Amino acid sequence: MKDLENIHLSEKISRMPWNSKHWIIFFTVSISFFMWGVTLAIAPLITTWYFVPQFSYYYIIGAAPAGLLAGNMSMGYISDRLGRKNIFLLTMGITVAGLIGIGASYNYIALIIFVFIAEFGLGGDETLSLAILIEYLPLKSRGFAIVESSNMANIGVTAISGLFLVYPSSVITQKILLIAIAIIAGGAALFARYHMEESGLWNLSKKLNEKLEITPRNTLKFLALTFMGMAIIVGFAFSDLVIGPFHFPEDTGLIIFFSVLAESLTGVIGGYYLGKSKRKSIAITGFSGLLISWAVIIIFLNSIIANLYLLLLMLAISSIFGEIGWAARELLEPENFISKYRGRGIGIIRSAGYVLYIIFIFALINASISTYAYFILAVYIAGFAGSLLYAGTGKETRFIPAR
Repeated sequence: MKDLENIHLSEKISRMPWNSKHWIIFFTVSISFFMWGVTLAIAPLITTWYFVPQFSYYYIIGAAPAGLLAGNMSMGYISDRLGRKNIFLLTMGITVAGLIGIGASYNYIALIIFVFIAEFGLGGDETLSLAILIEYLPLKSRGFAIVESSNMANIGVTAISGLFLVYPSSVITQKILLIAIAIIAGGAALFARYHMEESGLWNLSKKLNEKLEITPRNTLKFLALTFMGMAIIVGFAFSDLVIGPFHFPEDTGLIIFFSVLAESLTGVIGGYYLGKSKRKSIAITGFSGLLISWAVIIIFLNSIIANLYLLLLMLAISSIFGEIGWAARELLEPENFISKYRGRGIGIIRSAGYVLYIIFIFALINASISTYAYFILAVYIAGFAGSLLYAGTGKETRFIPAR
């Protein structure tokens, strides 16, 4: 009987016409991803502040994935146990506190702490955002909404890095803008979240005795998702965010801005198509493009790093495929779990990427640019392998209603 109730509710949500409640969900999740983008970029960008010593760069940058890892794992699990709405309010509150703390700090230790806090909130918020989009939105609009709202992370990165380029020498102005973004965007998100209803699918999942089946096929599928998630998390971080502080410190803001601008435009222009496309196809397209573009970068590495404009062009080309791979991951992760395990499932899949992110920030401190580039290529080889593995073992989730 309860299984029939689950099927009925799932089909009801899937067939529901888009309405004002869906706009509220889309609005607040889009703000979440925008603030996530701001916070992703802020760690490498604040290494340019005059009072930040060079030895602390790696700890500030490393605090970001550490916070994301902790938030993904803890808040995903808690939201599966206690519900989506209240934890969704909590994660945004933590994020706002962290960003305000970054803006108010003039000590590198305080910056490390507040970067961790902000990323902790957003690590949980990202997991919840994907779960909520799947559980609240109609099937017809689900893919488009996931791709376009998650692309707001790229727009957030582009916006904050652009502001740092416009005000390169005014730390006070940068801090004021960061605090203003936290208060205005965070306040709007909290207001919208307060008016949300609890997820009906989550409520129903508490009554059902559904178990997560561990089969050889499912194990391979989750391994494929882990490889793809790792490639996007680590590849995006090291090719777009970290490469500046590590190898081109004077051009950090410029590299972040132009590489992520390419991703932002790809998401805005192609978001509708990506959301409607076969998940397996866009995964293979995205990761094969990343693999090929970085193979080309390595072949012509000396020429590329000697010319800033050529470097920006190649990073932008890579970023176009990065957005396609990003979209595939954002769609496949929440679509592959039932509501009872969705939060923790997404968190677990992403944990490997964040662990590797932390490890290699310190492992590559003294690495040459060629070693750095080969590392990124290896990451994208793993992502491409994951896309092929999923194509062979995973489901095409495009038309599967949320459960």
